[in-house]
Amino acid sequence: MLRFDDFRLDPAALQIFRGDAQLDAPPQVVEVLGYLIDNGGRTVGRQELLDRFWPRAGTGGDASLNTCIRRIRALLGDEADTPRYIQTRPRSGYRFIGAIHTASVAGAPRRLGRLAAAGGLFAALAVGGAVWAQAMVFRPQHRIAIEGVQGLCEYVLFPKFNAGLRESFLAEVGNGLPRGYSVATTDKGADLLARISVRQTPRQTVVVVNLVDRGGGRILWSGQFVGATDTNDYLPLQRALARHMARGLRKALAEHA
Repeated sequence: MLRFDDFRLDPAALQIFRGDAQLDAPPQVVEVLGYLIDNGGRTVGRQELLDRFWPRAGTGGDASLNTCIRRIRALLGDEADTPRYIQTRPRSGYRFIGAIHTASVAGAPRRLGRLAAAGGLFAALAVGGAVWAQAMVFRPQHRIAIEGVQGLCEYVLFPKFNAGLRESFLAEVGNGLPRGYSVATTDKGADLLARISVRQTPRQTVVVVNLVDRGGGRILWSGQFVGATDTNDYLPLQRALARHMARGLRKALAEHA
């Protein structure tokens, strides 16, 4: 557990507390903050953060990074002009400048280590049915990597729809995961992979999510969600998909934990 001022950050569960109260923060926000803390002795470049946390976001990665830093500052009550925690180095990157105190367990110090960044969150709402591989026995702790969303054909109408769907899913899925599960933004250290694909026409958007055992390649759970495409404003559909996908994944994990 990492401590700075009255904050506590749990890198394994991707949770942050102020005093005894858990703060409402998406897992990726906590993970990026943890990475900055873990590299507090140096300035972490923007490109380094983009490569690590948004490797497939393309031109949308800059906006995602800016939004993430703003959320971290809002979470900590920090100010860009007079920072206590996150210092911006112009044309360079960001640096954590707070004083960190690590807790110890059985006399042994714990440090943050590299937060297992896993490729994004993709869990599945099964409208019309879901399948869980039989006789699957999970290990006590699991990291779920959310991979970048893929389009199955050329009919994805909105170039940034997939990247935004993944980000919304990341924001939704970490709240309320069963004990023993956490989400990562890269596949490093992950034993489960959430793979999402999108098919889209002017009338319908179909999302298929597969939860895959990384070691054996088995599909453990699969779900599908279908919604009406709105060519004027796709954001409500994007949010609804992410919300239902996260709800479906959490339910499946809880039932088969």
